[in-house]
Amino acid sequence: MGTDIAQAQADVRRIYSGGWGGPAVSAGVWLGAALTSDRFGVGAGAAVLFVGGAVLIFPVNLALNRLVSGQADLPRGHPMRGLAIQSAATMSVVLLSLWLVVSLIPGAFFPLAMITVGAHYFPFAHLYGDHAFLIAGVVLSVAGFLFLMMDSPSRLPPYAMTGLLAAMSVALVIRHRSRS
Repeated sequence: MGTDIAQAQADVRRIYSGGWGGPAVSAGVWLGAALTSDRFGVGAGAAVLFVGGAVLIFPVNLALNRLVSGQADLPRGHPMRGLAIQSAATMSVVLLSLWLVVSLIPGAFFPLAMITVGAHYFPFAHLYGDHAFLIAGVVLSVAGFLFLMMDSPSRLPPYAMTGLLAAMSVALVIRHRSRS
């Protein structure tokens, strides 16, 4: 059975090119949310983050997968497909919940979203068979907790998250290329 899991994880790494696409697209969505928040307020930035996260990340990442690996997604029946879908669905539900309460917690919205996105990467360690996702999840979550505890201005966390996700994406590209 261990070999089956190892092979399934290798498939995920190959098809998703080491996982760099999701954080790269996410960085763009977070930047859009940051810029929107600066111009129109945290509620509008939260809407961009939810809509971008729920609508854009998955299809854009599939297009990147097809471009880079030649295959958009895991085939039906693949043992890791369910975990990939559940992880994405969980993100959408939590971001929607946060967006719905943003008027009650405007200063906490982006730090809480950072924590959520960070925690979202924990199952990726099993999905990809790569502990780099645990490290990334911890870094993103801790950054969110620090912003939450510092009661920082709401404009700083989404820009910080943009940078962290971009750095994560670059690190995953380098890691994937070194394995190939």
